[in-house]
Amino acid sequence: RAMTSIKQYEMGISEHFLRGAVEVPGMRVYGITDIENLENRTPTFAISLENHSPEAVATYLGEKGIFVWDGHYYAVEAIKGLGLLDLGGLVRIGFVHYNTVDEVDRVLGVLTDLAKS
Repeated sequence: RAMTSIKQYEMGISEHFLRGAVEVPGMRVYGITDIENLENRTPTFAISLENHSPEAVATYLGEKGIFVWDGHYYAVEAIKGLGLLDLGGLVRIGFVHYNTVDEVDRVLGVLTDLAKS
């Protein structure tokens, strides 16, 4: 039951992030984005932000106290297949069962601020 509860909570966090992500100018989310198919993904998101390198996005978020990864995160062939390896890869944002909706909103807000800068 605990694992089912965690999965349901993480699907809710994922849905909240994906619904907010479409409002961030120039942001692209890679992977499953279909709200009806959330049971087939984890609450970890690979994103890009137009006109900003993955390293710049990760650095900006880090300066705001939001810690993410940038690069290929050992998925070299997948990132290469997307044509993004030479561009610095993607930004990886991970949410889990102890993250809150407020934290998701904060990430989306900071990304929106960066996108508009």
